[in-house]
Amino acid sequence: MITIETQKWPVMLCGSAPFLGMNRFGFRAFDLRVKFYNHPDAMAELFTYFIDLGCKGVHILCYENIIAAAHMAYNGESFPLMASLLPKDIPAQLNRLSPFHTVCALIPPSLTDALDESYLHSVIRDIRDAGMVPGLVTHVPGTTIPALDKMNLDVAVYLAPINIRGTYMLPSKQSALKAIMHTDTPVIADNPLAAGKISAQEGIPFVMDQCSGFSLGVISKEEINEAYDVLMQTTERSPLTSVSNDTMR
Repeated sequence: MITIETQKWPVMLCGSAPFLGMNRFGFRAFDLRVKFYNHPDAMAELFTYFIDLGCKGVHILCYENIIAAAHMAYNGESFPLMASLLPKDIPAQLNRLSPFHTVCALIPPSLTDALDESYLHSVIRDIRDAGMVPGLVTHVPGTTIPALDKMNLDVAVYLAPINIRGTYMLPSKQSALKAIMHTDTPVIADNPLAAGKISAQEGIPFVMDQCSGFSLGVISKEEINEAYDVLMQTTERSPLTSVSNDTMR
């Protein structure tokens, strides 16, 4: 488990990036979007399966159908929700997230990496006023995290691309790892398997060693089972990050 302010979260969150069919998924991108984003029930089924295994936490991107899928899964069981906001109309997104009991709302990278301190303070206040925990997403962790740490922002967590190959880690893998090593703010790894380019066996132990937790996009129950098995094997070997079915709930 990891603690974000007063709330306990599982170290592995169910991500949602593959459902959008982003370009980084290559030739699979269009098929993924058709299969999942156009069918909220298919996304909800994977969220629910993930949660039922014991990793009770979901990370969503605030697109309409993904929020709808989270609501479908939430009707079965309450769970902590980490939500990456979109750059436009943040108040409306916060309103749509309000029915969830535990929400960590993340300011998107286009706003975070601009490093406009006054604006970031303003959005963070909006998130706090909505009763949610604020966090920040960065696509340039090597330079952005050290800059954010100097701003004394009222945030609880950072989300950044972290993986063993250094894919998407800007400006470099070395600078990103140095930044997360020196920050006092918990860092959740995004893209831990680099859109399927890294195996769970190779990628999960690395991000477990470097970060407080990670968000893993999945497209099948088989992938969820594999990731869960690797997570359990990794934590059994490391008493500092030991978890069990009960402590992940």
